[in-house]
Amino acid sequence: MLDNTTLSQLSQLKTNIQASKEYAEGTVAGTNGRFGFVRLEDGRDAFLSPEKMQRVIPGDRVKVSLKQNSKNQLEGDLETVLEQSLTRFLGQYRVTKKGHFVVPLGDAPGMKSSPINRWIFLPPKGRSRCKDGDMVVAKLLEHPFKDGKASAKILERIGSESDAYIERKYTIAKYDLQPRLNENAQNQTTAIEKAITSKSFGEGRTDLTNLTFVTIDAASTRDMDDALYLEKKVIEGVEQYHLKVAIADPAFFITQKSSLAQSAQKNGQSLYMLGGGVPMLPDSLANDCFSLKAEEERPALVCSQVFDAEGKLLEYHFEKAVIRSHFKLSYIDVTALLEGDSDNEINQLPADTQQMLNNLGEFTERRTRIRKKDFLVGEDQLEYDIQLSNTGKIDKLSPRTRTRAHKIVEEAMLATNLCAGEFLQKHNTGLFTSHSGFREDRLGEVKALLKEESVEHPENLLEADSYIALIKSLMASDKAHLVSPLRRMMPSSELSLAATPHLGMGMPVYATVTSPIRRYADLYNHWAISQLLTDSAFTPITTENLAAVKSALQQSRQADRELYQWLICQYAQKFVGTSGKAKVRIVTQQGFGARLIDSGVDGFVLFPKKQEKTFDAKRMTITTQGNTYALENDVEVKIESVDMEKRRIAFSVIGPEAD
Repeated sequence: MLDNTTLSQLSQLKTNIQASKEYAEGTVAGTNGRFGFVRLEDGRDAFLSPEKMQRVIPGDRVKVSLKQNSKNQLEGDLETVLEQSLTRFLGQYRVTKKGHFVVPLGDAPGMKSSPINRWIFLPPKGRSRCKDGDMVVAKLLEHPFKDGKASAKILERIGSESDAYIERKYTIAKYDLQPRLNENAQNQTTAIEKAITSKSFGEGRTDLTNLTFVTIDAASTRDMDDALYLEKKVIEGVEQYHLKVAIADPAFFITQKSSLAQSAQKNGQSLYMLGGGVPMLPDSLANDCFSLKAEEERPALVCSQVFDAEGKLLEYHFEKAVIRSHFKLSYIDVTALLEGDSDNEINQLPADTQQMLNNLGEFTERRTRIRKKDFLVGEDQLEYDIQLSNTGKIDKLSPRTRTRAHKIVEEAMLATNLCAGEFLQKHNTGLFTSHSGFREDRLGEVKALLKEESVEHPENLLEADSYIALIKSLMASDKAHLVSPLRRMMPSSELSLAATPHLGMGMPVYATVTSPIRRYADLYNHWAISQLLTDSAFTPITTENLAAVKSALQQSRQADRELYQWLICQYAQKFVGTSGKAKVRIVTQQGFGARLIDSGVDGFVLFPKKQEKTFDAKRMTITTQGNTYALENDVEVKIESVDMEKRRIAFSVIGPEAD
């Protein structure tokens, strides 16, 4: 047995050895071989032998001690795992004579990713009814750090690569978008269904069921969260438009701290992905109970607005009401009525309803003129109708016609959200959608560009009035082409607790309230407005929870883009070698991105590295071989290739080469 003196000496020796070591932290990176590296925080790489790689998984954050090995390489000895890369992960199910395994997938099938090169054992209790090759969602049970052995369990089967709609299923699983309601949320949903069926809408609501509200949406829309009613009046010899926008009222039934509210906050918004949507609220609530269905009484938050004959807002107020949508109308049908199509079934509507729709069309034109005068109105962006096959692949892409009916709904929603922003600002509450104009870090470039182009401008371009005046003057001049590159020096709009302007639209304040079934921010603003109208309970959102909502929205957008790009690359493969007119959408030092106008397919023209070219970052142009390419230019391109691994489509210019 060692005496105390010997033990003390050994302890001191261990301390001295540890003190002489160099420690570092970093992230494990795999290779195509069995060895790997730790990417250290100081930029160095520390070699990990195959034996050490067995104890970690690429992506793990680890602490290592460093040494020089026999090959004079910097090598790492594993000390501890600081953060695991795999918890919930996507993988491929594998069955061999040795057992069942799951192989982690870094990304979607066919895409390049950081290699993990590890088959993780599935113990009998962790297996599922899957076939070899199936894509699955798995959870790591045992990390290999202790003995080099890892195990996992299957959480769900996604499907095989040949399954219909597998791209959508995979993307939803990757981003964990499928809502899962706990028992409390399910019970809450059942209670709401009963309340709607029994018309338990709460006291103090104004009865507006006699007014001819109508919904105008796509024919397939089920979650209808707004309905319109308009009266054209003459008061003291002066024409006025009295608009009522009825909005579904889920906030009355879903209290802020309830399970459904927490689920909605986690989701952020309903996501309308190709092949099917992912609702923010349960289907039975979004598409039935709260939806403003025709001939059904529904509780609503109503914004009543009065406009003069020119379309200028005179007054508004919010109230809780009960309404009944009299007709579910489509954009196509309403447009047919406005354009005098006598063959359309919409002409069978009552005469007073037809007149109201014509008045809505007239009001919309006047309101648009006022918006162009008082605010900022951008050019309509070309959108596309996408037809999918019965397997979830894109069959056809075609430009979507923006109808007069679309503009009716747009103007009504913009006006309502403007009223909501002003109302919430007045009471120092709510969530606002803000746009700050130019980024402060790009302001020098903005001013340099304006100086080079001899454009006079106010000194402080961060002030709302100065910014709006500049954009208006440019759009009305021969310098309108500068607006597109200037927009590249602006941030995106964002949710904010501060009632700051939305300079993208030139509005002094803006808060969305018209889609509480589909957007958490709108639902939150309904809670805020309800407190002001009925003195109900209200808890302001924390900055931490707001950040979580923003993150959820960003994740939803990323998932939507990934699925679209996956499907569009599949679709474009059959058009390699074809050409068409495209519009330039982005310009870089290497080339430019463009979108084919007829099909909406995005691709990139990459100029050879050795080819001489000049990139103007302020004007967002690239010049090469005597041709200059700028944002919004039309250019003739050819689809050269599709890289399914990187999800990229390559274009080449075939002329006319530039404007």
